[in-house]
Amino acid sequence: MIHKLEPPLVSNTKIVLVDPERQETAIKKNDLQNFMKKAHDGHEKVTREQSDESLKQAFQSGLFTLSEIVFDKEHQRAAVAYRFVCGTFCGNDNTVVLNKKGHDWKVK
Repeated sequence: MIHKLEPPLVSNTKIVLVDPERQETAIKKNDLQNFMKKAHDGHEKVTREQSDESLKQAFQSGLFTLSEIVFDKEHQRAAVAYRFVCGTFCGNDNTVVLNKKGHDWKVK
């Protein structure tokens, strides 16, 4: 099940909500693999600046998603998964487990 955040929920933050399908198109366009393939297959010499710019564009077009947070019955433990995709060889994902200590949540 997918729940989408509404814009008012992230107003006054650095979070930008995007259409995931449209963002996937941007990821494919800016995939660092495209740059590497062009240099390798086309035998083009590339500069460090071009490589850095290509990497920067890949990160900037990346898509960050969060799962729904799940709690145990006592609401003392929680888990949330995240995923960041920015191309074929670019991204990360993980699941974070949290324990409640008093009123605070600490990453386990």
